[in-house]
Amino acid sequence: MQLTRRWQWAGLAGFLTVAIITLFQYGPPIARQPISVSLDFNATAVVANSTITLDSTKISREISKFHLLIPATGSNHQLCRTVASATILGYPVPVFNGWRKEGDLDASKTHLAKVRNVMIYLESLPASSDDDLVLMIDGLDVTFQIPPDVLIQRYFATNKAASAKLAARFGNKYIESLSPDDAPRQTILFGPEKVCYPTDWARVGCWANPQNIGIPGGAFGPDDGQLSHNLPKWLNSGTIMGPVRDMRRLFAATLDRIQDFYDPNQEFSDSDQKYMSDVWGVQEYYRLMKETELFFHGDIDPNDVVPLGEPNKVVPPYARNQTKELHIGVDYLSGLFQTNAGSEHVVEFLIYNETGASNTTSATSVTRNVSESPNFEPFKIPLPANVAKSITALLKSIAPAVDAIPSVSELRLGTNIVTNNIYGMYHWTGDKDNMDTLWGQMWFYPYVRPLFNAAVAAMKAGQPIGVADERTWVSAHSLAPNSTGIEGIRAAGAWADIDGGWLGWEELCGNFEVEVFGAPEASEA
Repeated sequence: MQLTRRWQWAGLAGFLTVAIITLFQYGPPIARQPISVSLDFNATAVVANSTITLDSTKISREISKFHLLIPATGSNHQLCRTVASATILGYPVPVFNGWRKEGDLDASKTHLAKVRNVMIYLESLPASSDDDLVLMIDGLDVTFQIPPDVLIQRYFATNKAASAKLAARFGNKYIESLSPDDAPRQTILFGPEKVCYPTDWARVGCWANPQNIGIPGGAFGPDDGQLSHNLPKWLNSGTIMGPVRDMRRLFAATLDRIQDFYDPNQEFSDSDQKYMSDVWGVQEYYRLMKETELFFHGDIDPNDVVPLGEPNKVVPPYARNQTKELHIGVDYLSGLFQTNAGSEHVVEFLIYNETGASNTTSATSVTRNVSESPNFEPFKIPLPANVAKSITALLKSIAPAVDAIPSVSELRLGTNIVTNNIYGMYHWTGDKDNMDTLWGQMWFYPYVRPLFNAAVAAMKAGQPIGVADERTWVSAHSLAPNSTGIEGIRAAGAWADIDGGWLGWEELCGNFEVEVFGAPEASEA
């Protein structure tokens, strides 16, 4: 049974019923009208009397789908928090890849199952889905913070800027001589990592990484080799976003590398990050070789190009008439993905309640000298307009269900104080001891239950996710067909792969509701 046929138009039959329920419980759903993509996704928000004022964008006629994939084998409270944070913010109904699978598809036994299961899903999609967007995340240690319309806008803005740099690096003449697949550009974003992991400096994924990432050395602290002071120059495979067609090519290349290099006797032989970072490293090595050839107008000895350092580098075979371009990039500035390991000291929950560049903008002050600069001066980070607008719309959607909703300028928003970004989601790489603490710090935590109810109502009403790249984005999958007859949170859930059916919230997370929503109040008991 195919996903696209099974879920298409689910819930439309009960639209009028849903509308009536929504009206009485929460008032009319708040239709967010996100701003269009800008290279400056930190454009400041205009705040007047605690109300965001921003020009709205007309809904585009072109419709594209957004897929949320979560490799997961079974449920626990962390997976439920991941699903809850995604749901209340308006992300697509998720698909669990590898749910209750066995053998090579059992991710509890090998991380490589994640690659295989996601590839099965990607291959199930028709060619008409090639331009859809896919967000794949690790399910047990990711918490969403900003709504998906903002995330998609940042995705396109980040890739547009990176592709412009690649065009300047290689020149339009060279790029136009290649097919779209072979031309250097960026469409896939991975999360950043502060060390190459698994650590083996001979691996191409460790030594071939770009050195100029747009952040100066020492920005995270003295350049002394400490993990926390390193630049985030490497790739983390726990958060990935890109178009279906290019994601399919990426996962196919990863499976090919697994087939060619897998050795069960080697340490970390089942690490998906090892193979994915090497696929990226080969791309970067080929880019370096092509760039050098363009400058010298002829064949180049690879030994003259490979960067110095690790004397035992494993250098990939190079063929001048080939490319290894997969359009892979890394979200170095953590606009979308904030990883934990080595970055704990640069992440703060800040309140954006100060006067910014003018009397009508909102900002927050940073007084901590992370770089240990002798001439450090406190500075302000502006509240991005689209973040303020989108979160405000979510809060308005629960106004009838709570006593009072806060202004966005009263919320504590997780911020990287080096890159100045309110990150899209937090990925708990490394030490996970404080994961439970983070959940209670999230801006939405006091309102998880009403936000969840409002989000389900919006899903049933068929609200789009947002507008970006001149397209209106919608969830790739709907709630279960019988969700129209189920009220509130119980209608939520996830789909198990392409053949495993619907996993309702009660079945999936009914045993973990205290961990998600907190202890019930006396009136709810």
